[in-house]
Amino acid sequence: MPVPDQAKFILGDLPRNSLSAESVSQTGTRNTFSGTDITAYISIPPAAGTPYNQAETVQGVLGTLQTISYSIHREVVPVRALGKSRAHAYTRGPRTIAGTMVWTTMDQYVLATALEHNFGPEVDTSTVLADQLPPFDIVITFANEWPGEYSKMVIAGIRLVNEGSTLSIDDMLTEQTNTYVATDIDLMHRGKPFRVFKDGQFPRSADDIMRIETSARIGSHRSSSV
Repeated sequence: MPVPDQAKFILGDLPRNSLSAESVSQTGTRNTFSGTDITAYISIPPAAGTPYNQAETVQGVLGTLQTISYSIHREVVPVRALGKSRAHAYTRGPRTIAGTMVWTTMDQYVLATALEHNFGPEVDTSTVLADQLPPFDIVITFANEWPGEYSKMVIAGIRLVNEGSTLSIDDMLTEQTNTYVATDIDLMHRGKPFRVFKDGQFPRSADDIMRIETSARIGSHRSSSV
């Protein structure tokens, strides 16, 4: 294998004078985001087999979500043979995507509104438990005030596994926690800078970003069939 005489890129490289007009036009800038720049949306895709003209995606802001985490685990098994202490190779097995969510509990169940929109008024959603929820996606958008750029990620096919909450006189705030598994994840990537879009066509808010990403994902593959 030939060895390159120089690196082709630098991970996380920041352009010099990144805020200058010249660097913006040539290389762009790098942005970071805090928790106040993050908006999370729930997107419940249509059930598998739903006619296209009747398909409707339930979408809403997760306004009480405090924290969301994810982890990706893939089983790796060594291939061994007699007379060798080291492994000849490794085989890759199933992949598992899982994580946790922490919510602030207000005056009702944290997903009550989403359940009402998904099941309709004829269903008493107060009896629906976490393990009965249909698979859903969470679209996460990152956008700050400078300089009009954004990033996004999607956790798809989420199924809640565990749920818990503590009600105590010692707590000033009531929280709910969930663990989940997911079928797919689109890791955080930058979107096209707003200045690249033609006038009137760029996303103006986190809601616009969410709609673009949700439409793209549903058009490629639905969570319920992944």
